[in-house]
Amino acid sequence: MAENQDGQERTEDASAKKLTDAKKKGQVPRSKELSTMMVTVAGAATLITTGEQLAAAMSGLMSRGLSPQALLRPQQEMGGEFMQSLITGLLSIWPLLLVAIIATLVSSIALGGWTFSLSFKPERLDPIKGIGKLFSLRSLGELAKSILKMSVIGVAAYILLRSTEADILLLGLQPPESAIASSSLLLAWFFLLVSLPLILIAAIDVPWQMWNHKKELKMTRQEVRDEHKESDGRPEVKAKLREMQQAAARQRMMEKVPTADVVITNPTHFSVALKYDEARMTAPILIAKGADNIAARIRELAGENDIPIVESPRLARAVFASVDLDGEIPGGLYLAVAQILTYVYQLRSWEGMGGDKPDVPHPEIDDAFLKDLL
Repeated sequence: MAENQDGQERTEDASAKKLTDAKKKGQVPRSKELSTMMVTVAGAATLITTGEQLAAAMSGLMSRGLSPQALLRPQQEMGGEFMQSLITGLLSIWPLLLVAIIATLVSSIALGGWTFSLSFKPERLDPIKGIGKLFSLRSLGELAKSILKMSVIGVAAYILLRSTEADILLLGLQPPESAIASSSLLLAWFFLLVSLPLILIAAIDVPWQMWNHKKELKMTRQEVRDEHKESDGRPEVKAKLREMQQAAARQRMMEKVPTADVVITNPTHFSVALKYDEARMTAPILIAKGADNIAARIRELAGENDIPIVESPRLARAVFASVDLDGEIPGGLYLAVAQILTYVYQLRSWEGMGGDKPDVPHPEIDDAFLKDLL
């Protein structure tokens, strides 16, 4: 079991923070075998599809460069001819180069993700630690992989050479142009088949690298506790959590506004939304309240959902100051709230049946309920 410098066992998986910090430092799982496999297999597949064209381009380039005319060319023309040959050669092999670059990038991103880090660690220059790494479990694993890789590829190469022996000998009987095209295709297939065993090696190495990376980042229980303590104790973290909690609470509160029976306003600075169900409630309850921008949003939602809005400045301020969310209206405000609810019921009756429009009540409010706002 891995231990830290204090001798404590690392039994806990790495936290999200430690994983993030490790990635910023460039400490991510990487597999050289995966990169080697993808580059060689992709390169071989590219050679199979473009090998004949590449061989023809290289043959033409060599024929032109070694022709008597080229050898007798004036010295001042040699530089231009060299540059032209170089450009022609690069244009001929660009598909192979592009595939190799893409395969390298994809293999790196597929396992450890994209990361870029420049860091200098003086301890890497310590010769004692360097010697110790030569005899570590990781070094033994790398040695075993190298032996396995060379053995598998060697066996595959031997089998392929024996199976294609006749085709290789026939190349000497073909015309030069045909022999070049045939040999290039034969080499491309040979390259692909020899590189296929790398798939097996990569399939073993990738899980190993992921397991080893996870093992190296394991934490002790004390480290986990210290990290939680550090994260919870940061003022910016607390402020962010508090902000998120308040936003969630406001969202839940606003979702209740369309179910209110009435919204009482200040009319601009305060808004409170009340609900009363005689069959289930002993007193009206406050389902939403707010000041300034939140008050405006409550009034907006009430208007969108046809909730009656009543202006009663002192009552709105009293309910805002003395009642918590989802709390019942206190006894001292029963009469005032009852007058408002009665007005709302009369208003609905008037809208449906007509007659005289009810007057807006102006209930009296004890200053004791306004003490926090005075």
